[in-house]
Amino acid sequence: MKYLKLSIFLLLVVFTISSCEKDYLIPEGEVPDWLKEKIAQDEKEMEENPQSGLDIAAWIRYKYKNRYYFEYHNLLMSSMPPVYDHDGAIVIFNQESYQEYNNDKCCKEFVWKGPSYIEY
Repeated sequence: MKYLKLSIFLLLVVFTISSCEKDYLIPEGEVPDWLKEKIAQDEKEMEENPQSGLDIAAWIRYKYKNRYYFEYHNLLMSSMPPVYDHDGAIVIFNQESYQEYNNDKCCKEFVWKGPSYIEY
């Protein structure tokens, strides 16, 4: 009987933890408001249009020159992912500066992944 109660308790704990899954893969306080809005829009679009292709997208945060940058990756895109600064402005690179950014960026962290996103 004691083991049954313990098993039930552990199942409840596991269920509670798994049911509190967050939308973000980094602490919510580290996600800029503009990005929260974009993610909310994408999630709404996925609900309304499951064929949108947004389910195979992800937002990834990198650190470069002591600042955070965010990239939008969608497996359907044939071009390089757009890069945004922490304020939500798109970063425009020339070929040389983009290569430097790509070589020196670090600390890859997913902010959000669509349910069908495949990491490559």
